[in-house]
Amino acid sequence: METNKQKQNLNELDEKNEQLNLENILLQNKTKDLMMNVTKLEDQTKRLTAEKKFFEIQNKEMTVNMTILQKQIKQLRNNSEAIIKYTNFPGDVFCPEGVCQTCPKDWIQFKESCYFIYNLNSPWKSWNESQQFCQMKKSDLVVINNREEQTFIKSRIEYYHDIHHGYWIGLRRINNNWIWVDESQDTLGYWKNPGSSEKFAIIVHDANLTHSWAKNRNGFENRFICEIKALIF
Repeated sequence: METNKQKQNLNELDEKNEQLNLENILLQNKTKDLMMNVTKLEDQTKRLTAEKKFFEIQNKEMTVNMTILQKQIKQLRNNSEAIIKYTNFPGDVFCPEGVCQTCPKDWIQFKESCYFIYNLNSPWKSWNESQQFCQMKKSDLVVINNREEQTFIKSRIEYYHDIHHGYWIGLRRINNNWIWVDESQDTLGYWKNPGSSEKFAIIVHDANLTHSWAKNRNGFENRFICEIKALIF
């Protein structure tokens, strides 16, 4: 009887051991599943982190692009406001490549005007030819309105060839009055040779500031200065 009891106990132990083995196998499987899920979660976390960084970079790029776009819009608005000031805006002169500048290329700005100083050694031009050249550039020969502008112009010209040569300005005599190309009458009278009977005017370098305009004939060939209103943004 004792032996049978022991056998019974042994069988029960075997069954419990087998049960434990099964539970251990189940636990191992669950552990594997859990580890797989953890790995998946880690992969998802890495992917989400990478996507977050990607979107952060995209957001920064969009912010930069938006700032650039806002600056471009502001520039276009400023351009539009400046262009409105012109009756016939010379876009080909100020915006040759679609980007507008205060002054055309190779022109010099002084206050609200731009100046083109023709400094080539040759060919020089008559007063009429000079004015025609300026008009092709949507401008006119320079109109000197005050001493400050006279000082600026005088500082930009140079001596060339001889004392008789200078730069044509937009001043000529009409009905015994000296009239600028904008049809205003001259009030400065910075003449070097006031007694001359010639009807057109040049400004010369080798003379005092307020005595540097010389009367000259139209056919005499000189350098010249063009002026156009600046595109103020």
